[in-house]
Amino acid sequence: MSMDGLKNSPDRNTLLAWWRLRNISGVGNVALNDIRNQLADAEALTECSSADLIRFGLKPDQADRWQNDASLNQGFEVLERWCQHPNQGVLLAGSADYPESLNVLRDAPIFLWYRGNLSALEQPAIAIVGSRGASAGALDWTLDTAAELASAGISVVSGLALGIDGAAHRGAVSAGATIAVMGTGPDIIYPAKHRSLAASIIEQGLLLSEFSPGTKAQARHFPSRNRIISGLSSATVVVEAGIKSGTMITARMAADQGRDVLAVPGALGNPLSRGPHQLIREGALLVETAQQILEATMTTHMPAQQASLPGFTDNDNRAASATSAPVSDAPDLLNHIDFNPTPVDVIALRSARPIPELLGELLMLELEGWLLQAPGGYCRAR
Repeated sequence: MSMDGLKNSPDRNTLLAWWRLRNISGVGNVALNDIRNQLADAEALTECSSADLIRFGLKPDQADRWQNDASLNQGFEVLERWCQHPNQGVLLAGSADYPESLNVLRDAPIFLWYRGNLSALEQPAIAIVGSRGASAGALDWTLDTAAELASAGISVVSGLALGIDGAAHRGAVSAGATIAVMGTGPDIIYPAKHRSLAASIIEQGLLLSEFSPGTKAQARHFPSRNRIISGLSSATVVVEAGIKSGTMITARMAADQGRDVLAVPGALGNPLSRGPHQLIREGALLVETAQQILEATMTTHMPAQQASLPGFTDNDNRAASATSAPVSDAPDLLNHIDFNPTPVDVIALRSARPIPELLGELLMLELEGWLLQAPGGYCRAR
């Protein structure tokens, strides 16, 4: 099998054997990894009998299906077609190219679909995650910090969402490598406005997904994606997040996986500061610069020391949303104003508005209760 995406992967028979196994109803990632961990290597599955699989934990009817049911091959032709194109392919758990940081997870995805440059997986990785409705100041901080980390040889990992994710990818790709973990198939860019960004990532980094090509975005995919973001990374940095948000799910998963959790403090009164502040209260390390992130993580890189966040419970996880959303249907201009005083000329630059026109809008927003005038400019009131 001489497909570009499989040059360093197990042979076709091995891939097909695992493909058939993962297609059996009731056999999820945990069961698949339990079986994998009882084998000498991934290729050994092709030598297994039904009795072996029963001994490894499968039910007799499941083992019989794996041995005899031709319908379990369904979809494998998609994998074969995918791997015929350059710079894309699949990674099988336990194989040489599969990220070791994910290999150790009990619920690691058996197949990872990729597009781009696998060398991004060879560098130390740090995740930066946060709200889709982040403030302009948080977006600027993320852009600059991701660029600094990437220039230091770090692969910056995030989820390709709007807001903090997008800023993390843009900053990193301007200076080095970034890895975008997707909640869709690797061929479907979501949100669509990130198509240009995704193209840049493919050139200098990597798109990764556990979902087959053609899989559209669904809410239930995003918590699943989040465990890969945190699992790939020695540390997860949280920048602006609501208490009940997908970002906080990622932080909990990072702690559960034994990874470091770092949090960036935010402005008082900003609802999106509550997530990072809660994490700091529960033991996450407060960081404000790329240098502090590097100092906190490099001494414990691969494997990272476990972060203890006792405030997270199963109930917190179930209550948390799979995606974070803007705080409110606020006027667009607020996206360019921070909860700390923001100078008028900075607001004008960010919003591309002439200052005379801007001053009128700022006055109206102040009268409506959206803004407060403060020494040095304006700050958001809500």
